[in-house]
Amino acid sequence: MHQARWMARAIYSLKPSLFSSQLKLSTKDKEALLDVCLFILTIYVKPWLQCILAVKAPYKDLCLLKSLKAYENVNESIPKAALQKFSQHLWYLTDETAVLALFDDNVDEEIKLKMVAILHIENFSTHEKRCIPSKAELCGCMLSLIH
Repeated sequence: MHQARWMARAIYSLKPSLFSSQLKLSTKDKEALLDVCLFILTIYVKPWLQCILAVKAPYKDLCLLKSLKAYENVNESIPKAALQKFSQHLWYLTDETAVLALFDDNVDEEIKLKMVAILHIENFSTHEKRCIPSKAELCGCMLSLIH
């Protein structure tokens, strides 16, 4: 679900909780609403507000995963559903995008040095697996598309 739509739903979940004394809600509905609001305020708002910087995305996503895992001690069902949905969006965490964390001020320098060492080692081992077309192959493909 797109972030703006999800945040709209989050806001619409918070509004009834503010006016819960004026609404006729069952005890079960009040508890469910409180659970959702607690999740939104303690887990979801901070990462949502900080998600605008691509450089911080890999680290922030890993922090969100840790928060969701820790939140399972408070509530089992909400973080389970959130983890399931969020894990479907981790496809972008590859070697190439993880490098963005090197420019994130929140990542410790020690971790950055370990990342560089691992990427340097893996670069040589995975270089053979990658198909890097030559300039002639690329130009040939481009010319065939034009004609």
